[in-house]
Amino acid sequence: MLEAKMRADFEKQRRDLTDAFVAQQQELASQQVINQLTMEKTESANLETQIAALKAQQYTPKNPAAKCVDEEGACLKCYEDAAKSGKGVEAFLECRAVVEAYSLCAKASTGIP
Repeated sequence: MLEAKMRADFEKQRRDLTDAFVAQQQELASQQVINQLTMEKTESANLETQIAALKAQQYTPKNPAAKCVDEEGACLKCYEDAAKSGKGVEAFLECRAVVEAYSLCAKASTGIP
C-alpha cells in the first residue's frame, strides 16, 4: 500500500513537472514569435526608409548613346540582302567582313579585348 502511494506521488510529480516543462516551452516559443515579429517590423521600417530615400533621389539610369550604329546597320542590311538574294548559305557568308567590323567596333566600345 505504501509502495502504491509512493508510485502515485511520483506519477503526480512527473505529470506536474511535464506540465510545467510544456508550459515553459510554450511560453518560450511565444516569446520567440514575438521577438521575430518585432524584428520583422523593425526591418520593414528600415526598408521603407531606404526605399523613400532612393525615391527622393529620383534615380534615373544612364542611357548611354548607341554605339556602332553604322556597323550594326551595315550588318543588318547585309543579312537582309543575303536573305533576299536566294543564294542560300553562301550569301550570308559574304557578310563576314561586315560582321567582323561590327564585332571589332562593339569590342572596342565596351573595352572587351
